[in-house]
Amino acid sequence: MRIGVILASHGEFAKAALGAVEMIAGKQADVATLSLTAEKSLETFEAEMKDAYAQLISECDQVVALCDIYGGTPFNVITRCLAGGMDMIAYTGLSMPVVVELLLTRDGLESAEDIRAQLVAAHAQAQAEIKAPVVADEDEDELDL
Repeated sequence: MRIGVILASHGEFAKAALGAVEMIAGKQADVATLSLTAEKSLETFEAEMKDAYAQLISECDQVVALCDIYGGTPFNVITRCLAGGMDMIAYTGLSMPVVVELLLTRDGLESAEDIRAQLVAAHAQAQAEIKAPVVADEDEDELDL
């Protein structure tokens, strides 16, 4: 299954997230980034979403859209597109760990259910507290992390 991905965010976050992922995993095909800026109207952003979807769905079996926050304009545009008949899987919570997981595993995903399960698992694992080891009687500069 060939999976296209739309990353949509306020500001340049989506574009920066893709750039960071490509530093790790190399250039990614079938990915569109949409950036809602102060100068861009809702109508323009929605038109960009529709164009990105049309391009990806013409080449891919499934399209996945990830947006930054629930209730924001990118979320609302995706919701409007879904209500208007676009057949895509959509989630909020755009983050680098989720994008890395999706892009690096999408070639092995065989169904919409597989995609959804992968996204839910990636979201669940994306946030973890970092705890430094407690080392007695050692200078901070000598820690071997």
